[in-house]
Amino acid sequence: MKTSRRTRHQANQGFSLIELMFALFILTFGILAAMTMVIVGVSRNGSNRFDTTATNVAQTVLEEISGTPPNTNPTLTVTDCTGTSLQINTTAGGANLLSNGYIDFTQATTTLSANHYQMNYTVCGTNGQQVVYDVRWKVQSMGTYGKLVTVSAQQQFVNTTKGIAYLPPVTLRTIVGM
Repeated sequence: MKTSRRTRHQANQGFSLIELMFALFILTFGILAAMTMVIVGVSRNGSNRFDTTATNVAQTVLEEISGTPPNTNPTLTVTDCTGTSLQINTTAGGANLLSNGYIDFTQATTTLSANHYQMNYTVCGTNGQQVVYDVRWKVQSMGTYGKLVTVSAQQQFVNTTKGIAYLPPVTLRTIVGM
């Protein structure tokens, strides 16, 4: 009976150094994975904020254009948060469209901005931060009583390749008609 107690007691001596190192490795890997998820989540939160603001800027331009009768072509004016007056041309024309119907942001802005089909719209945050959005639009005539308006906006210095930091431009379309 004494021998059986000794063997049971020796089997319950605790962890070996190898088992402890293995457990610490698994714990470290789990903590690093959780930290990575938090970092990606915070960065996506910021990009979603920029994406929402780009949608609001594009909607502002779209509503200005769609608020005019389709058989008129006035030049409209909007003012951004810095007090800059920006012109909006409502005549048929504007930015080039890609094959999928989206605005081509590789097109040079010099001709577009000179003809008032592109603007750099500044949005001011509550903490004094200012973000500039590149806004471009295309107005297509649909006969005497209609226009198809496509407006796109993106943050000016956004990553233009694919990856975690890539934000595609926001594109909105509407038909203006009588």
